[in-house]
This record gives sequence, C-alpha cells and structure tokens, in this order.
Amino acid sequence: MNRIALIVFGVGLCFHSTVVVANQAHAPRIVNLINFIRGVEPREPRDLVESVREQIRLGKECGLPSTFLVQYDAMLIPEIVALLKNELGPDDEIGAWLEVVQPQVEAAGLQWHGRFPWDWHTDVGFTVGYTPQQRRLLMDEYMRKFEHLFEKRPISVGCWIIDAPTLNYVADKYGVTAACICKDQNGTDGYTLWGGYWSGA
Repeated sequence: MNRIALIVFGVGLCFHSTVVVANQAHAPRIVNLINFIRGVEPREPRDLVESVREQIRLGKECGLPSTFLVQYDAMLIPEIVALLKNELGPDDEIGAWLEVVQPQVEAAGLQWHGRFPWDWHTDVGFTVGYTPQQRRLLMDEYMRKFEHLFEKRPISVGCWIIDAPTLNYVADKYGVTAACICKDQNGTDGYTLWGGYWSGA
C-alpha cells in the first residue's frame, strides 16, 4: 500500500514538474525598449535630433516597438516633435521623461537653481529637489505642454528617480499607468541609487 502511494506520488510529482516547465516555456517574455529624449546636452555638444531619427529608424528596421519618453525641453524642439508625431510606428508609444529642466521650472512660475538648463544633480534635476507643491506645479506644466503638442496624455513615465508623491500625483490626476526608474547606480552623476524595482515601478 505504501509502495503504491509512493509511486502515485512520484508520478504526480513528475507530472506537476512537467506542467510547471511547460507553463514557463509558454510564459510571456516582455522587453520594453525605452528611448528617453532630452532637448539639451551641456556636457558635450551633439545633434539630439539625429539620435531620435536613428532610434526610430532602427526600431522600424528591426520590427521592435519602442517607447519614447520625452523630456520637457525636447518638446520645445519642433524637429523632435515632428519626428514623434509623424514617424513613429503604430505600436510605438510617446511618454514622459520626468527629469526637471530650466524651461519647465520657469514655465511653472518657479526659480531655476541649476548650473545648466539641464542639470543632473538631484537638488535641481529631479522632483525630489522640490517641495510637494512645487512638484505638482512642475507635473501640471509638463502635462499641459505634452497634451497641447500630442493631443493626449502620456500613460507611461520614466526617470532615474521618481519620488512616491509625484508618481502618485501623475497616476491619480493624469492616468499614468506605467513607470520606469533606475534600479541601481553606484556613484554616477553625483548620486547613488540602490534597491529600486527590477522592472520599474
């Protein structure tokens, strides 16, 4: 009796293992290609429009849908806006890159304290450098500009750092459903990030 039970248990265990392996073989494997677009690069002059054009071309050539996350200052460059409005494929997406830049801060009625129009230091270039009320003003200005240009709201956002109040605000007020962040970064750009989500928030 015990021997029969052991055999039945063993066969059941093998069947369960086979089902688990089979299910894993058919499990979806998702890769999101994220291209973030800035409007200024103070460290090293380069053609930022050409890089966007090339990213779009390569995505189409390889048949890979992409998400283009646009920083506020990139929305001030007509050539970038035209590429995003006219050249993306039907499965590509336009979303928001939430680094904070001088034109956005000033358009929101705040004072810019950065060294350059885009500054990678956390006290000016990210929402964590602003009070909760200022963060809401910055997001309102970003979304106003985005909606004006693209006639819709972004559903995805990204940034190296997104604080919880800001992410909650754009989700609740603007319907954002996806976010990506930097998981780990050791001593780069004047700060260290550690312990972020594996695949964004």
